[in-house]
Amino acid sequence: MDATFDVIAIGGGLAGLAAMTAAKERGLSALLIEKTETLGGVTAYSAGQLWVAGSFLERAAGIEDSADAGAAYLRRLGMGFADEDHVRFYADNANPTLEYFTELLDAKFRIVDDLPDYYYGEFPDARREGRLLEVDPYPGASLGEWRKLLRVSPHVQYRLTHEDMWKLGGIARSHTWDRSLLEQREADDELCMGTGLAALFLRGAIESESEIMTSTSVSELIADAGRVVGVRIDDGRTFGARFGVLIATGAYDWDPRAMRGFEGIPDVASAAPPSVVGDHFRLTAPLGARVVSEPKPMRLGYPIPGRKDDGQSMTGIFRAVSYPYSILVNGDGRRFCDESFYPAIGHALKTIDGRRQAFANWPCWWVFDTKFRSEYSFSSISPGTDFPAEWDVVSADSIEELAEKMGVDVAAFSDQVRRFNADCADGVDREFGRGERMYSQVSYGDHQAGQHPNLGPVAVGPFYAMRPVLVGTGIPTTGLDTDGVGRVLDYDGRPIEGLYAAGNSSAMLEVGGGYQSGIANMRSLITARSSMFDAASKK
Repeated sequence: MDATFDVIAIGGGLAGLAAMTAAKERGLSALLIEKTETLGGVTAYSAGQLWVAGSFLERAAGIEDSADAGAAYLRRLGMGFADEDHVRFYADNANPTLEYFTELLDAKFRIVDDLPDYYYGEFPDARREGRLLEVDPYPGASLGEWRKLLRVSPHVQYRLTHEDMWKLGGIARSHTWDRSLLEQREADDELCMGTGLAALFLRGAIESESEIMTSTSVSELIADAGRVVGVRIDDGRTFGARFGVLIATGAYDWDPRAMRGFEGIPDVASAAPPSVVGDHFRLTAPLGARVVSEPKPMRLGYPIPGRKDDGQSMTGIFRAVSYPYSILVNGDGRRFCDESFYPAIGHALKTIDGRRQAFANWPCWWVFDTKFRSEYSFSSISPGTDFPAEWDVVSADSIEELAEKMGVDVAAFSDQVRRFNADCADGVDREFGRGERMYSQVSYGDHQAGQHPNLGPVAVGPFYAMRPVLVGTGIPTTGLDTDGVGRVLDYDGRPIEGLYAAGNSSAMLEVGGGYQSGIANMRSLITARSSMFDAASKK
């Protein structure tokens, strides 16, 4: 071996960075290896939320909650797919992990006020607020020379907190925001959202005095008698790991064959960094690591013209489908979901019509009217701005003419729009309950629309339609099978000695067939901590 450490983490996202802090606290020497030039991974692109039930922040705010209530919520999310050991491990370790890193990093986290669980109002164990947390604005200057290696988000406004954006009028009206706070944060290089969260844990990794290698790929894991004892990198050098190797390389978004096979729907783009190509499967397959696949909702997106990420074309996440004055329809010209709630969209997109042996709702059309165009912004498009040619937007003066250009049944589509508009006039979506969910109203609604932030008729011509694309966000259906602490299991369910997995490399067994914002980031922290604790127990 060219050098030997107590532990090695592969992947410089949230899990890998957090593992460096935990390794230091446990008295372990550590090496972090990241294949790209930058650090922060998928977390840096995210909204940076953490989901914790029964946290010390809730107690301080007088919010009644508990780990048991959180576990019950996770079970309901799972639809029978969640693993009970993982459910309990997440619920029982979320707050201790939050307290642990808060103390070690002198971190400042806050409750995202008024942001409920996805299923608040439906699940008895959901909470109106308190479980979703974010980091305070974080000073980029604290990273020193490492600041230039921090990955920053092209998808969210990383200079603002959730509260900031909502006070400014919400994402739907970002073109009307007072820019003074943005300008101040830019001048002070204060970082929020996932970029701020990644910056906090990058600083922790730096202060841990761990060895950090970027622009370095791991070509294979080195095993001795079935135990992982080190890694080989792309230039042939080898590094030993006395007590364990942590796989934290993310999912497989940019491997088309893996996406098609695991996600169950073809032609999926990605909003994740292009480095997310399934390295965890490639590295662990020779050791007999087992993979587990569970249902997850798909997201809708759109091409971002002229923007590149590590040389690849970028795809944005489509939030505008939840704004008023728009609907989604399938190839029959009919709505198929609550457009204000992305899990409802995502699961419906994967529905197969067995009579026709075709996806029932994919491809689909997003339809909107001139009032939408005059009110809202999305991507780089402000009211009145021309649409990029890459979007292939079609327009027409009437609903009937638009249906013809879309290639859908004119009578069915016209009737669908008529019924939707009638429901909007009554303030209720009788078909799918659009806009009834508090989470949708707060996160994806027009905060200035009064009583109905997600509901408005498609009534003012000209009318427009475009085809969204399917997009992954780095949160996969499939990952490595692990036990609660993060040890990777083989096909017989036995731990592979010296091998751990965390973050999106590991199967999301605590949520099974569902999802809830904040879980992907929090589970990264939980398993980064638990795996380093387990490795240290072998000293």
